[in-house]
Parts: sequence; C-alpha cells; structure tokens
Amino acid sequence: MTQTTPEAPDGTVIDLAAFQDPETLNRLATNARVHLHTTPAGIADLSTGTISLAKPAVGDDEDQVEEMVLEVLEDEDDQEDGRPARDLPRVLPAWVLSRAEWEHRRAVAWHRIKYHGLRTPLYACRAARVAGIGAWVGGRDAWTYVTASEYGDLADRVRRTNAGPQHIADLRADRRKEAQTRRREPLVVYGATAGTTYIAAVLALAQAWGAVLSAWALLPVCGVMYTLGRRELTRRMPEGQAFQLLDAGAAFAEGAPLGKEAIERALIGAKVLKSGQEIQLIGTPRATEISACEVTFDLPDSPAVTVSDLVDARERIAAAFRVEPTWLDFKSDGHAGRCRMWLATANPFGEIRVSPLVTSPEPVDVWNVGVLVGYNRRGEPIHLRLRHVMALLGGMSRTGKGMLLRNIICGLGLDPRVNIRLVAGAKPGEHRGYAPVCATFFGRRPQRLVALLDALLAEAYRREEILEDQGRAKMGVKDLAEFPLELVIIDEYKQYANSTATVIVNEKPMKACDRIAEQLEDLAAFAAALNLTVLVSTQDPDANTIPRGYKSNSGARIATKTGGPTQTNAILKEGATGAGLRAHDIRADMRGAAIVDMDGVPGELIRSYFIEDEEYDGAEPIISAGRALREAAGRAPGQFHDPIEAALVARTGESSAGGGPTGSGRPGRPAAGTAELRLLDLVLEAFPADDQGAQVDRVPAATVRAYLADYDPRQWGPRPDEEQAAYEARIGKALTAALAKELEGTGVDLKPKSGTRFADGTKGSAYLLADVQAALNAARNATK
Repeated sequence: MTQTTPEAPDGTVIDLAAFQDPETLNRLATNARVHLHTTPAGIADLSTGTISLAKPAVGDDEDQVEEMVLEVLEDEDDQEDGRPARDLPRVLPAWVLSRAEWEHRRAVAWHRIKYHGLRTPLYACRAARVAGIGAWVGGRDAWTYVTASEYGDLADRVRRTNAGPQHIADLRADRRKEAQTRRREPLVVYGATAGTTYIAAVLALAQAWGAVLSAWALLPVCGVMYTLGRRELTRRMPEGQAFQLLDAGAAFAEGAPLGKEAIERALIGAKVLKSGQEIQLIGTPRATEISACEVTFDLPDSPAVTVSDLVDARERIAAAFRVEPTWLDFKSDGHAGRCRMWLATANPFGEIRVSPLVTSPEPVDVWNVGVLVGYNRRGEPIHLRLRHVMALLGGMSRTGKGMLLRNIICGLGLDPRVNIRLVAGAKPGEHRGYAPVCATFFGRRPQRLVALLDALLAEAYRREEILEDQGRAKMGVKDLAEFPLELVIIDEYKQYANSTATVIVNEKPMKACDRIAEQLEDLAAFAAALNLTVLVSTQDPDANTIPRGYKSNSGARIATKTGGPTQTNAILKEGATGAGLRAHDIRADMRGAAIVDMDGVPGELIRSYFIEDEEYDGAEPIISAGRALREAAGRAPGQFHDPIEAALVARTGESSAGGGPTGSGRPGRPAAGTAELRLLDLVLEAFPADDQGAQVDRVPAATVRAYLADYDPRQWGPRPDEEQAAYEARIGKALTAALAKELEGTGVDLKPKSGTRFADGTKGSAYLLADVQAALNAARNATK
C-alpha cells in the first residue's frame, strides 16, 4: 500500500490518512492486514496509507503519478461485503487455479483415451455380443407375449397333477382366446407396423445406396437391442452389481498416472481402509527420480488411520499395486494422519550408481554432513555421521559389505580432521590402496590390535582428564584441531574373535580374543564422547561374535544380506526382524544393498555407491585427493605427532603409519624423518648402553654417522669410490642441515661438541645425551 518513486527531489511525503475519515481508515487497515496475512511474509504493513512522491520517470506524466496516489482509494471501491476484490479468487476450489492440477487431469484424461482407444475392437465385439443377447431376449419376450405362452406352462403343470383332460382343454381354449386378444392390441399392431416399416426402409436404402452406406440406419435398432441385452446381463449378475461395457482398469494400468481412485483401491484391497472410506489428495502426484512418483494425501479420521498402519501393511499394499515392497515407501508429513507416499514403477535399486566422489573428490565434512555411502529407494543420498557413536557393519560374504566399507574409508580420507586406523582381519592386500590416508594400517596381528586398543584407551583417559579439568561432558567440532576424530576400523572382526594368540596382561597370559573383547567394551562405554569411534565389520555373525557391551553401545548399525533372522538381530538389534528390519530378506542379486539403522536414517534400506575394485582401482583418485588435502594441512601419516602410533612404536619397535614402511599393512622399522621416528630418534638410538643398561652420556659423531649409514645406506652411506674425508664432510653438513630442519621453530640447535673428552681419554667431536634429549622434547612439543 506504499508507493515510492525513485528520486524525490524535495522528499515530499503525503499522508493519505489526512484525507480519510476514521471509519474508512480502519476499514483500509483491516483489509490490508487480511490480504498481507495470505502472503508469504504474513505481516501486516504498518505503513498502509502513506506514500512518498518523487519526480516521474522518463515517459511518465502527471496522470500516472495521480493514479499512483489514488491506488489506495481505488481499493475501497473494489471491495465487496467488506472484502477486497483481489481476494475473490479464494472462493474457488484450489484445483481450479492450480496449473499442476490441470496438467495432472489432462494426463489422466489422455491416458484414459489411449487405454480405451486401444481396446475399441474388444469393446465392439463385447457390444455386439450384448446386442445379440438383447435381440434374442426381445424376440423371446415378444413371442411369449403374443402367443400367451404362460398358459402353456400352466397347462403343463396341471397335466402333471392328473387334473383331467377337460381342465387342460379349457386352459388351451383360454390361451387361444388370450393370444387373439393380445394380437389385436394397438401397441402390438403399432409395433409390428413400425418394425415392418423400419425393415422396409432399411432394405430400400440398401437397394438405393448399398449395404455399407445404409448400415448407419441400423444404429437405432442396435441401440435398442444393446439396451435389452444390458438389462438382461444386469439381471443375471449378483445383487448390487451392474454390467460394464468398458474395462475399469484404466486407473491401474501400467503407466497410468497415480490418482485418488488407484490409491483408495489399493488401500481397501490391503484392508487398511474400509469400503466407503476416502482419502484426500494434497496437491497432485509429482514425478521423482528412478521412474517413480510421490503423492501426499490425508488419511480418513473416522475411524482414524495413521501412516504407521500403512507401514505395517506395506507388503499387502505393494501386492495391490503389483510392485515389490521395496518399491514403496511411506512417510508422515507433518502429522500421523498425512502420508507422503513414494511409489516406483521399476526397481529403484536396479541401476548401479558410481560414487560422485570418483569424479569429484571434494573435501568432506565428516562431522556435520557425514560420509556419503549410498542412496535410498527415493534416490536420495545417504550420509553416515560417525561422531559420538560406535558402529557395527555385518552381513554374509559377497553381499557388498566390502563396497560399503570402501565408500566409508574413501569419504573419511577426504577429511584431514579424521585419523583413520584400519585393521584388516584378513586379506590386507585388498586395503593397500587406502594406506596413504591411514594414520595406522596393518593386517591380521592380534597382539598389535591389543596394543592399538591399549593406546586408544590411554588417549581416551588423557582426553577425559582434559574435559574434567575444563568442566565439559564431551568434545565437539571445535576440538577437532587439537583432538582429531580417531576412527578405528576393524575389518573381518571374526578373525580376531576366533584367534588363539595370547598376550601378557598384568604379567599373566591371556587370549588375545578375550582381551580385544574387553577393550572394545571399555571403549564403547565412554570413549564415543571423546571423539573416539570404533567401527567393527564382520561376516556371518552370531549372538556371541560381537561383544555384548560393545553391541549395546553401538549407535550406528548396518546390515547387508544376512543368512537368517538370528544374524539380522545380531547385527542390528534384538527384535529387529519383528520391527520390519529384515536384512535376510534382501534379494541376493542386490549386492551392496543394506539396512542402515542410525540417527537420521532409522531402518532405511539403501544401496551403496559403486567404486571399481576389480578392473582397476577406482578409489585411487579419491585417495590421492585425500592425501593431497592431508599434506596441505600437515595431517598426512608421518607429518604430525601421533601419540597412538608413537605408543605402538615404543611398545613394538615397529610403525604401521601409512601401512608401514612399504605401505602394504606390514609394520616395520619407522623411516627417518617420520613423526614416529625422527632423525633425532635415530641419533638417540645411536647412544650405546653402559654396563648397567643406561645410555652413555656422550657418543662420537663418527659413531652416529656409522649408525645412520647402517640404518639407511642410500641416504647416509658413502658413495662409490668416495674418500673418507669427503664422505665425513658431506654427511656432517647433511646431518647438521637435517637436524636444523627438524628443530626449525623450536629455538633449539643441535650440533656435535668439538674437543669432547671420552672415557678412554681421547678427544673428538661428539653428541651429548642431554643435548639430544632436549632437542627431541622440543621437536615433539612443537608438533603437538
């Protein structure tokens, strides 16, 4: 209601309220509020009645400005019964003004035309049959009337009672008399005359025009015969039913637009609705992906029907629609009585989809968005958010479990804030391609898994103490910079659960499988809130495979096809099959299909994206992009101080960062320059032990050079035909430069001390133990 022109030279403002009486102003304000409440803003315009004038634009004249000023006054003339004229269309049904409604109606009408048009020959034969029945019935009834056949039937009944020949003769006489009377009735005479005349006229037309051109003249008699035949067929049908010439399946034929009639028929056939109950469509069915459509409708409220009733009867409703249960989905839309139904006309999981990360390996926000793993029956992408949860993935062999895990690892690799610790129970070679983004990767080593979980528990206790000091309950996204998300993936857990290896716990031997189960239960009890997550993957599980304490605290569960209800319940939860989560019913040919039960996708049937793993390594571009992201952030394996890998190195002497020295998942001696074993560590290892087992306090520089040359001859050894003096000078400079690079930014400098006296009385260049230890501590503190 406010008009403002662009450039007001004098800022003139005209208040129209000054020209109106209070009653008119009140009516204008009320009408404005009523109108604006129907707009998306829904807020009354408090400046109604005020406009600002400016100089007319080029091409405008004073009359146009005057029209702008009087626009508010014109609103008063347009109203009827106190309501603005612009609101009049609201009295019409919504579908009258809806373009989508008309398009849907046109599609339904066009489908009916095509459906019945293709059946025209069938309908013609059916109509001819009905007309033939009508001709026979009409002739029979006419003959019965004019011959008084009912007397003949009466005479037959009397004859069977032995009433005597005289009585039968009287009945026959009465019949002849009644027949003569009926043949003289005007209606019979006129009818016979009309029929004879009609036949003569048709024969004359046929003689004059030909039989084909005069056939149209038979249409009236065909119509009469059809009417008689239809009445006869209706009489023969059960009570309450009527004969239909046209097929009633147009609304339910293949390719038919989904509508109210088809939905009601399916729900009534599935015994969700009773006969006579109706639904109310909200809008029109709309096309979605994968040859499917979606429609929203209100369920009847007397007696009340809810979306849960439809979910419980999904199999029967699917049978009524002649589709698989997986092609049908129901969701509530605002309240339990309003359903959003999705229906596919083809298998929504029939097409294999390649992961979008293959062609576009962009950074992933694992914390807020989750890992992209697949798509549901509606074609919507499914993300797994593995934060503050323990996860469980299980299913039969060769059902797509490995492909799901492949999607998870690739997605995790694109977030540098996640430390991936992959433990393979069998065939670690399958996972070798993931090594560049794995902070830890090794295979089939129960004792090392025990050490890894011990290190993870130690890290959990450390983080718990920090939270206790800060007075917080759990870590969040702001803590990822200092405390990254530690995600341990144990693949083929059953290999570890059945292991016969032993470990030493509290100076006593213990089965590694029992110790691993204890550690998983301990971690599941409290570690999820500390940005520590464990994902266990296994095949053919039973009730005892997964530790009970771990399973009870697993908030994310994924089941591919299982061998039966027991395995389904072992992976998902007790009573999962009774709740409709029947992973054992997944079709065997749908590899990669799984039921996901976690926050955001409760009980959702999905299919994983495909990442090639046979013809070539389809994950290579994703892993390469993940490695580049981690290197740019200083988070690639070996680039940062990793307390968990450091604990493994200290306990075993071997590193599994990035899959170990060879990247194959076989732990080995750490390479120089890594975060786990720096050059400073190698220098410290060069210090021999004295008689009491303690390291000596000084070591000659030549001993350090010899130790490095033995560790890595290619880098620190002498070149062919190189003089000793030249070798010592070259390595001395290279070692000094490498140590300076490791200590860059620490303020500490490590160089050999010249003129150092040794125990044998000799002097020379030497490294002091105190200096090396101080430098090593400074380097470690700088990378925390």
